[in-house]
Amino acid sequence: MIKSNYHYINIDIVRENTLDDISIIKEIMELFLELIDEYIEALTLQVPAKNWQTLFKATHKIKPNISMFGISELESTILQLESNFKNEQNLDTIETLVNHCLTVFKAVKEEIQSEIKINS
Repeated sequence: MIKSNYHYINIDIVRENTLDDISIIKEIMELFLELIDEYIEALTLQVPAKNWQTLFKATHKIKPNISMFGISELESTILQLESNFKNEQNLDTIETLVNHCLTVFKAVKEEIQSEIKINS
């Protein structure tokens, strides 16, 4: 497999955990894409509605995938959002953090889709 250089993702951890099994890697990437879409939808709908506990659960759910895909750009942002949603604190900074997440996740989706095409 050709070593891919992406700006946001690093799938070396996924490769290592799957023993570089392309079919499993592809399935994990497709599941992560679905999770990203769910998370983007949650951010888009629940932030304006101020459903902090729903947002906390969605953020907590996506957090392990941030590490698994080596998305270092989002690690501190996700931790901040998770804490802010859980404790309903620093709500004045949420919009900036959410916008950063949305921007990065859009690029992450493109990189993962590109990786899926390479391995298809």
